[in-house]
Amino acid sequence: MGHPVTGAARHGAVDLVERAEEWAALRSAYEDAADTRGSLVVLGGAVGTGKTALLRAWTERVAPDALVLTATACRAERELPLGVLEQLVRGCPELPAATVERTLAWCDGAASVPPIADSPMTASPMTDSSVPTSPALRGLCEALRRLVAERPVLIAVDDAHHADAASLRCLLYVVRRLRSARLHVLFTEYVHQKADNALLGSEFLHEPALRRIGLEPLSKAGVAAVLARQLDEETAQDLTPVVHGMSAGRPLLVRALADDHRSTGRAGEAFGRAALGFLYRHETPVTEVARAVAVLGEQADPDLVGRLLDVDAASVARAVHQLTVAEVLHEGRLCHPAFGAAVLDGMPTEERRALHGRVAALLYEEGAPADEVAAHLVAADRSDTPWAVPVFEEAARLALEDDRVETGVGYLRAAHQRCEGPEQRNAIVGALADAEWRLDPAKVLRHLPDRAPAPGPAPAAARTHVTAVPRVTPTPPLPAHLLWHGRVDEGLDAISALTGPGPAGTPSMNAADLDTPWLWGAYLYPGHVKERLGSDVLSAQRSAPPAATPELQGAGTLMNDLLRGGEHDATEAAEAAERTLNRYRLGPRTVAVQTAALATLTYRDRPHRAAAWCDGLIAQAGERNSPTWQAWFTAWRALIHLRQGDPAAAERRSATALDLIGPKGWGAAIGLPLAAAVQAKAALGDVDGAAALLERPVPQAVFQTRTGLHYLAARGRYHLATGCHYAALCDFYACGTRMSSWGVDLPALESWRLGAAEAYLALGESLLARQLVDDQMTLPAPADGRTWGMTLRLRAATSPAPGRAELLDEAVAVLRGAGDAFELARAVAEQSEAVRVGGETERARLLARKAELLARRWSSAAPSATTPPAPTPAAPQRPGHPEPDAELTEAERRVAELAADGFTNREISRKLYVTVSTVEQHLTRIYRKLDVKRLDLQAVLG
Repeated sequence: MGHPVTGAARHGAVDLVERAEEWAALRSAYEDAADTRGSLVVLGGAVGTGKTALLRAWTERVAPDALVLTATACRAERELPLGVLEQLVRGCPELPAATVERTLAWCDGAASVPPIADSPMTASPMTDSSVPTSPALRGLCEALRRLVAERPVLIAVDDAHHADAASLRCLLYVVRRLRSARLHVLFTEYVHQKADNALLGSEFLHEPALRRIGLEPLSKAGVAAVLARQLDEETAQDLTPVVHGMSAGRPLLVRALADDHRSTGRAGEAFGRAALGFLYRHETPVTEVARAVAVLGEQADPDLVGRLLDVDAASVARAVHQLTVAEVLHEGRLCHPAFGAAVLDGMPTEERRALHGRVAALLYEEGAPADEVAAHLVAADRSDTPWAVPVFEEAARLALEDDRVETGVGYLRAAHQRCEGPEQRNAIVGALADAEWRLDPAKVLRHLPDRAPAPGPAPAAARTHVTAVPRVTPTPPLPAHLLWHGRVDEGLDAISALTGPGPAGTPSMNAADLDTPWLWGAYLYPGHVKERLGSDVLSAQRSAPPAATPELQGAGTLMNDLLRGGEHDATEAAEAAERTLNRYRLGPRTVAVQTAALATLTYRDRPHRAAAWCDGLIAQAGERNSPTWQAWFTAWRALIHLRQGDPAAAERRSATALDLIGPKGWGAAIGLPLAAAVQAKAALGDVDGAAALLERPVPQAVFQTRTGLHYLAARGRYHLATGCHYAALCDFYACGTRMSSWGVDLPALESWRLGAAEAYLALGESLLARQLVDDQMTLPAPADGRTWGMTLRLRAATSPAPGRAELLDEAVAVLRGAGDAFELARAVAEQSEAVRVGGETERARLLARKAELLARRWSSAAPSATTPPAPTPAAPQRPGHPEPDAELTEAERRVAELAADGFTNREISRKLYVTVSTVEQHLTRIYRKLDVKRLDLQAVLG
């Protein structure tokens, strides 16, 4: 290998790097024989090492002083007799016209005469190993003799290993007869070429003037030097390791990668063209083997490559060796994905598809895993393979189990395109819908049956005696997806159909397969499901919720709790839910039961336990590449954040959930993330943001679902925040009516009575508020839960002043234990006001400060110490009332804040290092500017 050079080589080699030694050897061979004799030089090297560039640089170097005849041999013209000689003659205007004409005529004649291998007397130079004695050839030799007498002559043939045998013999004839003349011959040759007419196997090997010069690929330093000529120095240094690895030091590939980096920043079209050119310059079957290896990927092995190409093992081994030497392959695999992409992109589409089809057939015969076969079937894009559908189904199952969801969906779509018969089609569509739902539920809509026209009203007796629909239908039932997208009656009808007898010869439906739609129905539509379970339609088929199955143990228990939660012990239900969550990894068969378990914990006032499990489910959803699962459990986490007293975190989580899948994908379940987002923004005082969310259209089916209860309650709290108390009452009562009629009136599901009580209190209807609170206290709720603490706070608000402090003390203790900072801050603030009214001024001030600190956990804004930090803003200001802090100086603002926190004038003077008189003067100006009294400061500044 030549030494690295930092600048351009001298004497014309302006684009060469690391070729100083080779350049010096060329110059030595030429100049040492310049006056007395000629030279014969062979530049040898692997493909792409820069042999052509060096030859061209040298011909340019000697052109001013010598006559240069050039030709380029190619594989396609190897069988064209005298093709290289014709190029040399046509490109030399200095040759006498008569000589050129005779030589070209001789070349034409040789090309038109078929070779006669056994005739030593033929005039064709191809027919005998001896040198032919054609007058044309002797004339050409004499013409060259006269030319070299005047000045040196250089004959340069690029890629001489592809030259036709006749031209090589003619050149050998000329070289032998002009040895003492100034005739210089320069060949480039691929050193690994094994063709019959390669120079290594010809008589040139015995010429005394022969000199070989070998070219090696560029080192890392050489690659850096090439890159530095096209890119800035820092970029060149950064890219050098990668480019050297991808190019193996071949200048052609290095320059292509530099071009791609300038245009796109990565390997692209230029590298692809260069890589294909690099391969095509090798002998058959090197290119074909590279293509086969690129198509086979990890399955590539020499035996399979040979069978695929119908090439013998020895030829495959030679091609693999050449590609390994060229650092295209390593241990039979492509060294870099970009090279494989270039090879595949360079193939005609139909040829590439046919190759993939042959690979698929071979792998199938070999018993390869289905996903390996399916990948090639997809690439082949063929529909006439009889075994394709079961292969795609099995490949999809493997991909989905491995959480390659998009790949699995692709295989199922391919199976769907090729399947035949309604049974097979329905099974594939069902699997495809389940897989697509993991990515985006909106993708499932195209698989759902068209909506049937709404029937007219039917007598009750007729409605309760419905014959089960057969399972084989023009479209698969997909009950869980119908329920998700708000088509509750169709979804429950589909479950009814699936529980009925199947057609003759079909197996009975596995009860475990129905647990998922039953659980979705019980969670989303408790009223509808309870009605169906109690009707004569299902009483004979399933008079109780699903029995526990090995696949989903505990599904029946959780479904019972979702439908009849008030009838079961809360502790037992919570323990059953945690056992379920601990038993399963998140998956298509378990997402419904895990939702039910999470709902049980949340609605049984166990938000902190629910939070821990929900965080784990979100992590699993991300690991399993399911945006839908991730969005669903993130929405749940937002709801749980609210019940932990962290509306800021709830706002972030709900926004994430709504971003993960669009409104169309959420279907009837959109009530959950929207409810969490609206309530969080209302709690944080962002009523405009909450209003914008409420303007989003939601399906009417939402209000038939459990998520609709959350939506109505959140909208009611928004109305409380904006002072629309009658609208709030409407929403809270609408929520309560549904909960009562569905039989799920659990206090921790949605405490609608407490919301309505707050609205009544704001309207001055304390008796009505007290009645609702008393009703709430009769319902079962954990004595240590946040709901009970909230109930005690409202009980205090509806009680006479003397008894409020004791109730609030109890409420604060419960809420502190429950860990709800938001509700605790409200209770402490009201506790502060109650003790202030009772005459405990100092304790009231301390409690107000505590409420402020508590509220800072969930809000960046400091809340009021004397006004409860409720999720409702202060009452609207009177017209003309100045904005808080609008006209206060910095000194006045500091005094106002301390006065609002309950500090006396003397305490303020000590904190600010001013006199009491200065504090009093500041306060006088503050009262005038804000039009308030001292007791109102906290409300104005909060």
